[in-house]
Amino acid sequence: MAEYVGKSLWLLFGGVRYDAHYRSFNPSEEAGMVDGSAGSDTHDVYYATRSKGTAKAEFVAQDGTAGTAMWAALAPNTTGTLEWAPEGSAVGRPRRYVTAVVTKREENLKYDDVNMWTVEWAYNNPTGPTYGVY
Repeated sequence: MAEYVGKSLWLLFGGVRYDAHYRSFNPSEEAGMVDGSAGSDTHDVYYATRSKGTAKAEFVAQDGTAGTAMWAALAPNTTGTLEWAPEGSAVGRPRRYVTAVVTKREENLKYDDVNMWTVEWAYNNPTGPTYGVY
């Protein structure tokens, strides 16, 4: 099996492409758990409850009109489709997408380096991301 590098990532949110400006993208899914152990149990027993997903990205900040539009599209409480394809958008490559809401955005302004944006999303879909191919 061949490896692939991150530069192939295809990343969109609300129809706006961000892959040309990203430094990192970290989608995550996890199951909620409750402790079901009691009484004479000698080991913990857990039951899965709800699942949740989040994603976090870091971008090189963009200036001018394009940067203003990109930043505005990442405002907290903005809901849209978050779509990513780790190997690019060629036919047959893996594709993932989910309805998500921006929960946090942050500007990292630096004196002697490029400025960065950090954005966090929460998946807002009862079944989580859809996994498919182009």
